[in-house]
Amino acid sequence: MKRIFNILIISLLLVSCAVKQPKSNYNQKELVILSVNDMHGKIENMPRFAFVADSLRNIYPELIIVSAGDNRTGNPYNDKFPGQPNFPMINMMNEIGFDVSALGNHEFDGNIDGIRYFVNTTKFPVICANTYFTGYPDLQLPDYVTVTRRIDGKDVKTIFLGMIETENDGKPSSHEKNMINVDFKPAESVIGDYLYLKDSCDVFVLLSHCGKDEEIKFANQFPEFDMIIGGHSHDLYTHQFDDGVLYTQSKSYITYATVSKIRFKDGDIVSVEAQPIDLRKVTKVDDKIQKEVDGYYANPDFHVVLGTAKTLFDGWDALGAFMADAVRYITKAEIGMQNPGGVRLDSLHGGNINKADIFALDPFDNELVIAKMTGKQIEDYLDVASTADGDCTHVSGITYTIDMIKSDNGQTSFVNAKAYLENGEPIDPEGVYTVALNSYMAKWAQGHSISIEETDFTANDGEILYLKDHQSVDYKGISRYTVTKK
Repeated sequence: MKRIFNILIISLLLVSCAVKQPKSNYNQKELVILSVNDMHGKIENMPRFAFVADSLRNIYPELIIVSAGDNRTGNPYNDKFPGQPNFPMINMMNEIGFDVSALGNHEFDGNIDGIRYFVNTTKFPVICANTYFTGYPDLQLPDYVTVTRRIDGKDVKTIFLGMIETENDGKPSSHEKNMINVDFKPAESVIGDYLYLKDSCDVFVLLSHCGKDEEIKFANQFPEFDMIIGGHSHDLYTHQFDDGVLYTQSKSYITYATVSKIRFKDGDIVSVEAQPIDLRKVTKVDDKIQKEVDGYYANPDFHVVLGTAKTLFDGWDALGAFMADAVRYITKAEIGMQNPGGVRLDSLHGGNINKADIFALDPFDNELVIAKMTGKQIEDYLDVASTADGDCTHVSGITYTIDMIKSDNGQTSFVNAKAYLENGEPIDPEGVYTVALNSYMAKWAQGHSISIEETDFTANDGEILYLKDHQSVDYKGISRYTVTKK
């Protein structure tokens, strides 16, 4: 299998300019699917992907191109495009010729209006069978879609069934404010309702945004699928299970794509196989798409310098501390906090920091709130928030120690937080403090605060103002919490 695919990949990269054969004169022998997942608005990588898609289409005119969701959130040039966020990615997906996309949790980052724009602007369907836009009659996504291709002289019908993860208390991992009047069911409880579709197609594919662990369960539980194309967990993974289900996921950020080939004999599937392509090694680009990307990146608004960093922000601790300082600064709170899941860069260069850097670091731009908490509530909140987000909460105005516990089933929890003021004194358990949080974190403060008040600021407001007012910052070696592993 690998030898066949290596030959395929070499041919598409080296013979990309081959003359296209008219469909009427070409008899494609196998169904070929090109898939990606978790592109996260990385339009800078689209020119290489477009080149590969076009090259494959030269070889396989009946090519199907799919995305397993999370097409946005991760690049300010896409996510904050003036006038209509997400336009660059949607436009390029249309131009490249995508056939279908699953709904990802980060599609909700643009709120309901963003999803409405997405599904109304794409030239392909966005599918999801376990999401119900109850409060929005004009926004009803298809559960599945049938894509028909001419293979070996016959019409081959492929049904793609869409699913999304619900791991955030029964909802996808996005801000709850963006999912008001939207209902969800766990994918596992819904899939069985659609297995009858197997009898009405030649190829049955689950296009899932539920993550590798869940998708492997689906592969073992539902042998009716010929393929599962997954996403959400950013894994590079391809495996065919004993019951014949082929499962593939193509990492993230358009760094990889997967080519899957389904062969038939006498109308029956005789083999299903897949091979990832490392798009980082592709040296050619689609010139038209590249020109569009260059145009988006030329927007001068994104290049406004806000301040400088004396050293690079090396890791989440430094970046999270900066973000916590910023929300504390703009709200004038005594303590600031930032959830680790909201830190969307692994590191950030030193030197000039511009708006694009800030928007890439924090693409969510959540509203800020002020919570009044006792010292004891602050410590309890650090346990709850760190456990809920899967890592230690970043702080400003305090430091803390915390115990990390791993259960037998691999679940991580944080307990016994002990907070200390900047002078090194333990926080007063009975004292009352003002704590700045973003609105995503505020849901965990219910029951752990005296009051919560909204502000007129956003997290991006704080980050921009903090840099402008300080001009030069240095977060080298910053660490404001200590973890005891148990």
